[in-house]
Amino acid sequence: MILLISMILPKSECFTRMPMNATLTPQRFYWIKMSDKLAEGIFFTNKTGALLNIQYKLISGSADNDAIWNYNASNKKTEYWVWVNGNVKIDLCHGATNHLCTNPGCSGPGNYMIDISNVKWSSSLTNDENNPSLSNAVPFVIGFDNEHKVIEGLQPPDDVYLRYWLDVPSNTPAYDYNTTYQIMAVIAGDTCA
Repeated sequence: MILLISMILPKSECFTRMPMNATLTPQRFYWIKMSDKLAEGIFFTNKTGALLNIQYKLISGSADNDAIWNYNASNKKTEYWVWVNGNVKIDLCHGATNHLCTNPGCSGPGNYMIDISNVKWSSSLTNDENNPSLSNAVPFVIGFDNEHKVIEGLQPPDDVYLRYWLDVPSNTPAYDYNTTYQIMAVIAGDTCA
């Protein structure tokens, strides 16, 4: 036997009329989009690999090793870029979370490290064979680099182009070294945190 109970509740008709006020102010907004190659990561290669856009092993003691996509083999332009859009001028900052290490977090037995200052970068609003230029390169830092921002006071929409190089110290053991790259946009004049 099934017993169904049905209840009907009366609809409430209570409401109060009250004034409503709103003030709108212009909103500042911005967003960034990284190139697919930058989103994949920054992988360094030797001179031969740089010509072919392929990652080959580096040699201990070598300098100015290119990131794979610093110079696209077909047009010599960098494939590392950040597109910025919005309605306010922005600054871009970047940095690394750790040094380049063989173990995550740069800790544990058997960890080997390459100081992050051995990685250099350069940025430009021009993308050709000569720009961004190694001659303007600045060493990477851990955290966000507020002293050497990627770009300051950029009026969107625009692209910022990047290139990266790595010096491998002498006597560096042959392993895979990793860190995490981070990039941040802030309203022009603000500090990246």
